[in-house]
Order: sequence, then structure tokens, then C-alpha cells
Amino acid sequence: MSDIHLWGVRQNNLKNIDIKIPLGSFTVVCGPSGSGKSSLAFETLFAEGQRRYIESLSNYARQFLGKAPKPDIDGIENIPPAISIEQKNSVKTSRSTVGTSTEVIDYLRLLYEKIGVVRCPTYEFELKGETPAEAAKRALKEHEDKRAYLLAPVYYDKKVLSGKKLLHYLLKEGYIRIYVPPKKTKAETELLDEYLIAPCLKEPKSGQLGEIIELSPTTKLSQMPKRDFYVIVDRIVLKQDDRARLIDSFQQAYEASLKFNTGIPGGRARVVTTEGDESAFSEDNACSICGFSFPDLSSRLFSFNNPLGACETCNGFGNILDLDPDKIIPNHNLSLAEGAIQPFAMPSAANDRRKLLSYCRKKRISIEKPYKELKEKQKELLWEGDDEFFGVRGLFDYLETKKYKMHVRVFLSRFKSPFGCPDCEGTRLKPEVELVDIAGYTINMLSEMTINELYEAMVDIELNQFEEEVAGEILSQINARLKFLVDVGVGYLTLNRPTKTLSGGEFQRLTLAKQLGMGLSQALYVLDEPTIGLHPRDNERLINILKDLRALGNTLVVVEHDRDVIENSTHIIEMGPGSGMLGGKVVYAGKTEDFYNFPDSPTVPYLSLTKKWIPQLTPRPVDKETYKYKIQLEGCKGNNLKNVNLELPLNRLVTVTGVSGSGKSTLITQTLYPAVARALGIDFLPTKEFKSIAGYEFIKNVLLIDQKAIGKSARSSPVTYLKVFDAIRNVFSSTKESKDRGYTPGTFSLNVEGGRCPVCKGLGSETIDMLFMDDVSIPCESCNGKRYRDEILEIKFNKRNIFDVLNLTVQEAMDFFVSYPNIRKPLSFLKEVGLEYLQLGQAASTLSGGESQRLKIAKELLQTNQKATLYILDEPTTGLHFREIDLLMKVLNQLVENGGSVLLIEHNLEVISRSDYIIDIGPEAGDKGGKIVAHGTPDELMNQKKSHTARFLKEYLLPENLKSKKGSSKEKANVQKPHEIVAGNKTT
Repeated sequence: MSDIHLWGVRQNNLKNIDIKIPLGSFTVVCGPSGSGKSSLAFETLFAEGQRRYIESLSNYARQFLGKAPKPDIDGIENIPPAISIEQKNSVKTSRSTVGTSTEVIDYLRLLYEKIGVVRCPTYEFELKGETPAEAAKRALKEHEDKRAYLLAPVYYDKKVLSGKKLLHYLLKEGYIRIYVPPKKTKAETELLDEYLIAPCLKEPKSGQLGEIIELSPTTKLSQMPKRDFYVIVDRIVLKQDDRARLIDSFQQAYEASLKFNTGIPGGRARVVTTEGDESAFSEDNACSICGFSFPDLSSRLFSFNNPLGACETCNGFGNILDLDPDKIIPNHNLSLAEGAIQPFAMPSAANDRRKLLSYCRKKRISIEKPYKELKEKQKELLWEGDDEFFGVRGLFDYLETKKYKMHVRVFLSRFKSPFGCPDCEGTRLKPEVELVDIAGYTINMLSEMTINELYEAMVDIELNQFEEEVAGEILSQINARLKFLVDVGVGYLTLNRPTKTLSGGEFQRLTLAKQLGMGLSQALYVLDEPTIGLHPRDNERLINILKDLRALGNTLVVVEHDRDVIENSTHIIEMGPGSGMLGGKVVYAGKTEDFYNFPDSPTVPYLSLTKKWIPQLTPRPVDKETYKYKIQLEGCKGNNLKNVNLELPLNRLVTVTGVSGSGKSTLITQTLYPAVARALGIDFLPTKEFKSIAGYEFIKNVLLIDQKAIGKSARSSPVTYLKVFDAIRNVFSSTKESKDRGYTPGTFSLNVEGGRCPVCKGLGSETIDMLFMDDVSIPCESCNGKRYRDEILEIKFNKRNIFDVLNLTVQEAMDFFVSYPNIRKPLSFLKEVGLEYLQLGQAASTLSGGESQRLKIAKELLQTNQKATLYILDEPTTGLHFREIDLLMKVLNQLVENGGSVLLIEHNLEVISRSDYIIDIGPEAGDKGGKIVAHGTPDELMNQKKSHTARFLKEYLLPENLKSKKGSSKEKANVQKPHEIVAGNKTT
């Protein structure tokens, strides 16, 4: 068969659909949000592929994996092994980095194990063990035709025996002569002290011959040297003809050094000519001058997840947790009496606070002055304390002794932050790893490079014939994986970047590159919006990667809204026609080339080159020179920012754009937002470096509306987030039957004991840990997923119980509670942001990042006072269909019309084209970015030649001009100019 065939699919809102997906195709699943795309792709197609894989395992293996639920389908056939690549970053551990998650660092460790060069820390010579044959070859080269002694060392502090026992042992082994080197002169001693050479130092070349002592049974103990000496293994003229004898003598010297000493990793030998010239030899990694030795190279030595390589100070984390002054004293404008020192301001610290204030009075430290006005000596006294008062640090030192208590550990974690490890300086590895290099690069140097830089370095690296034979395949694997990472658009990342700091889109692209490196074929890949977070410039490279994945013989099913991805697919499945209960049907399924002629598609009109569908408005005017209401942030230098000066117009819809990794998030979410929040006294978060901020007096509030999940509890849902559930519980508790039974609003709560299911605690499901696979949730067997006790479900309002109401969509609930404005009004704002398809009790964990963000916007619309508020949104179009982007833009413009200011970080050209003002950061990613390359209205930006965004914006707004430059003047005259479009009933 050539198709994956699914029939009778009823998962979530899917309407008993029957569909075929061609094997080996690049299939895009599109349609409005909530139309059933993810239900088909992930909860049916991938889930069934995963379940069948588990069923194929032995009974022994399945007992560790638990049971995977079967999707609600009649049947599915011809499904390959399925791999899911979602845009969720579930990594929480600090030990995971870009290098470990992509396996590039594993290959680099192996490369250093095989061909790494160890160098002496003092003389920078290569430390390389020499076999007896190699030692003989070097000795002949350095001292040919000279008479010499071949010696084996006996170290005074490492000799196996001492006194008479050592003498008898030497004689027993057949050694009757020893060599005692000349004592160092005062100048030589000072030279050695100056260079701080390792304690295993042996005498350097002196040009002097030492003393030779004959040994016999009558030798007196006083004649034995009280320092290092050597046994004479052989006296020989160093000639090529005697090479075989010399090799045997070196072998004997190596064995003798191990026999007479303890604690040395390998055999040692020394050649001393009759003229006093010396050469040192070792069969382990040791310096021929100072004797510094290095352990055998192992990949574990370069791993921060292994005790052999991890820094002993930070245990391989790269940082250590210590008290953070900014958390302990977040607001320096407060006085001590007002609670400037946070730990002493808590109710539980009332006794310590009295001691603090009493101590301040005694030391004449003002408790009314703002903390920032206190003298440095006074601050130090408060921090360090003395015999009369323990101080801030003393308080925490005491609490460290009580860490066995859970609440103390939680308290301590609130006031600690990670600081760079002083020993490894953030590299996570032991300092001695810096002594190993390949072509001058240490592994730490490579880990700190961006992937783009690393790829160039690895391609250009020069290896000799031996290294090529040993490590050629390893290097090719590294280069292949690095190329995949560059091609998916994450070349600006570094290998030592913690994985948990990546966005969902970045993490997804890392996973995609890793899959390409594995080279699997005949598999089914299900991807969730892989273009999220990508600038239009990088889309083409990502699409080529997807095509390469398909070329290996795999089948791709991609949930996507991006125009470029749709155009490059081979097969289209469009779900719809609406969201929620209005969706769940297959609107179109067939070849991509036929899709554009399908008249009933809700997506096709938005893919047309004509822009008549865009209800664009004339940008609100912004004259940068004369515009008064703006925030000015100067001298921003965080991460890759190059001393950026930002001017942000207020009361406008402003979009910050630029290629991925150019510094947008650093400038806006890590510098601007915490700086403004701190200036307004709203929040005191750590901020990246900047020089000054001005203009914040024009706003009263600032909000960062990101895509993090709403609520911290697994019971969080849209109605609990909007506080609507309180009103719904009041409705149910006010029914006659509830009153007769004595039920209160709390009885219908999922967060407290009472009416909720006692087994699943109101969650409705139980989570099974699948070990090396994704966790699986199965319905609670006690309540069958209904969350409440049976007696609670007997209470009904308008023929529906509380479980039925929570399963209503927002649109259905608005009709159901039509006479309850306190419920209907908040829900109307959800409809306004395009979330009318959500179920009231839908778990917050099932919402996408874009849905969570729009839910937060709806909550803001509920607020009556939006004036003088700066709203910052990070990629709000995530997961949005073209039609919903139009809806979002109307909502954002409403916030501006109500007196607010909206600042977006966005790549979507539709949003960029409809902004009042655009700030483009670049020109490239990483170190090649971090500058403002262009700014202005969309019309002004299109004329900027240095901006990548300008080029794509021009193609987007003027497609006919660029597609057909040789067209007639009549055709060009009909091209619609940007922003000259009828908006509603008014021409703007």
C-alpha cells in the first residue's frame, strides 16, 4: 500500500473522518486554531504509532512502560514507526546543553580522546609517551656518536625502600652503579622558583656531569644520596648500529623506574652524555624537561557529567549558588524601616527585625534613609555583621544548618542565584582540560564558539595523515551534524548554551537536526510548526532540511500555517471549516497544486498574491525627532548587543524584528522590561547591562505577556484564570437541590477536598511515567475522567451538571449563561481574541503557547484601565491561522486606542506590515548581530538596503512588482500600494 489510511477518527472534536496520507509525502496539515489539526496529527496519528510500538515489545519491557491509551478511532493501517517533534521545551535540568542534546559534544570528546595533544603548562611542549623504540630514535637523533649513560630514576620521596633495604634491593637486581646529578646553583634554583614548575621537576641540562658511585655490600649508608638519584642501566656509544641494544636498555630502564618507585603512572628514563648533556624520556604523557605528567586521554576527561572531568568546585554545573544582593535588597529606594532587606521584612522574621533595628540605632545607622543613601561601611556592617549582630550573611549561615527542613530550603532558594564558578569560569570542566588541544583549539574554545563559527573551524581544520586515519570518520560526523544545525537556523547558538534556556521553536529545530544526523528512513515524522521563531530569511533553509528528511524515505506530517511551507509541500490536509465544535472536518485533502483552486477553503484566499484581503490601516504617525512620548534606553550591552540605544515610541503599535539570534529578546525582555519594571517599582528582576533609561514617567504600568503556561496548578483552566469559575460555582450552589444538601461554592471546587474525586484529586486523569518515552495520561478509573464525585454530578442547572458545563466551549457557554453578565462578559473577551473554541475546563497544560498568550490578552481586556500601560508580547502569532492574525491585530490596536502602548517581538510579515513603527535588529545572528540596522514605518523600512526584513517586507507588500518586473505599465499601475486600502467603510 502507498497510503496511511485512517477511518472513523473521533478524537476530541474530529467528526468521524476518513483520510489517506501518502507514504513518502511532505504533508502539511493547516486550518484555523482548534479545527482539529493537532488532534489528527499528534493525538491520533503519532499516538497510535507510539502505542503500536509499545505493543510490539515483550511483556517484560511493557511492564516498565505502562499502558498507552488507544485513540478514538475505528481503524488505521500501514502506519510507519512514528516520531514526534513538538515545539515544547520540556528540559528542566541544568546539565543539558545544546552540545549534549545534539550529541555534537559527544563526538568532540571522542575526537579529543583520539588525537588530542597534551601540552606542558610551563614549557608548552607536547606531552607524549614514548615507547622504547621511539625513545631510542630520539636519543640517537639528539646525541648521536656520543658516549652516554642510560639511567633509571629513583625519586627520594617515592622510592619503594630506604636505607640498607634499598641498597640490598639494588644489588639484588644487578645494579652496581648509581648516578647522582650535580646540585643546582642558586641562580638555577631561583629560575625554577620563578617558573613555579611542577613538584616532580628533574634537573635541567646543566652541561656538568654528576657523581658516579660504585655500590657493594660494604657500601656505607652515609654514602647513599639524600636526594633523587639514578641507577645506571647501560653505558653505550649512541650509534645507529647499536639501536637494538639501545631499545632493550630503554625497556629495562622503564621497568627499573617502576620497580624502584611508587606512584608514577609510567616508566621513566634519562640519557646523560659524558659532556653533561641530558634528555628525559617517559612512556606516559610527561614533559621531557620538568617531568609534568598528564593522565591518559579519555572522553570522560572532557565530560562535565562525569566525575573524572567535572570541575570539583561546581560539580560540572558551571556556576555555584550564592546569596544574591539584588534579591535580598530588591528596592534600594526603601529604608530599613520600610523593609529594604527582604528576609527581615517577612512576618516570620519579626524577632530578627527587632534585633536589626535595635542594632542600627546603637550603631547610628539611619533606619529612615533610603538604603541607597547609606554609607558603604554601614552597608557592609549590615551585610557581614559583627560580635553584636549576626548580619544578613550570619542569618543565612545559620539557616544553612537547618536545611534538613523543607521550608528552610525553599526560603534559601528564594534569595540565591547562580554565579559563575571561580575555578572553571563557567566551562564546567577541570582546569587541566585546557592543556589539551587540537590544531590550537581546546574543547572549551570550541564549546564557546557559535555553531556557525564552529562549523567553519571544523571544515578548515588541518590534520596529518595519522590523525586523518584515526579521526576522519569522527570529524565527518561532527561536520554533518553541525551543517544540519546551521541549516535549521540555529547557527547562532553555542554548544555550552543550557538547553532549558531555549525557546520551544529552537528546541524543536535542534531535535530536527539531531534526527537528520541519525539518518533514519521509512519513519513517520510529525512536526508542530517548525518555523516558529524563524525569520523569513531562514525559512528556505528549514524547508530544504524537511525535504532532505523526506528524501531519506520518510513521511512528513507538518502542522503549519506558514505560506512558504505550504507552497513547498506535496500534499495538503485542511481542517475546518471553523474552530472547536465548528471544526473537526476535512475541508480539503489532496495535492498542493490543486489546493489553490479549491473554492471552499478558508486558507486559500490568504495565500493569494493579491493583498485585497488585508484590512490595513495607515500607520499612526511617528516623527522620531519631534515625538515627545517615548522611552529612551541607552548603552545596552547584554549578550551580543553592541551598545544599543533604543527609542521606543509610546501609544503606538511597535514591532521589533530581525533574524533569529540577532538580540531581540535580549534587548526587549531581558533589558527593557526589567529596567522599566524596576523604574516603576513594579518588579525587581535582574536586567542585562545598560547605561540609562528615560521616558518611563509617561507610563504607569508595564506587562510582559509571554507564552508560558497559565497557572501553576494542573487544575488551571481558562475559567479559573479569568476568575469566571467562581461565578459558575455560585450558580450551582444556589440551586434548590444544592441548598437542600448543604452544598457551598467550595463543594464544586477542584482545588479543595469536598466534591472533587478523591482518587485523582480533581485532575480527571492519571499520568504514567513512560521512562524513555513521553509520559502518557489515562482517564481516572474512579471518576472516569469526570473529576467529581457521583453525588455532585447529580446537581444540575438547566439540565447540565458541573462536568457538562466545564466541557462547553466558550461560544456554547456564552449562550448557556446568556442571562449572567458576570460570566458572559469575560467569555466574550475570549471570543474577541479568537478563543471561542476552547472548552471552559480545558487543562492549561494542553494550551499552546499562542493560546496561553491570547488568554492573557483577554484578561487584560477585562481590566477597565488600559491607559498608560506598555504591553510587551513575544511572538503572539504562534499557532495562529491567517484569519486569526487579523483578529489579533484588531485586539492589539484596540489596546493602543484605549491609551496603551504595544510592543511586539515578531517575524510574521503580516504583523510587521500593519505596525505603526518597526525596529529591525541585526544584521546577522550572534556576534554579527546586536545592532539596530533600520527603523521607521513599514513604508520607510522598505527602502532600507541593509535590512533583511526590508527585503522580505517589500516582496510581501509588492509581490506583483517583484514577480514580474517586465510586466506592462498597466499591470504595474494596478499594483496596490501599501496602506492605501479601504478599512471598513472608511478609506484611509
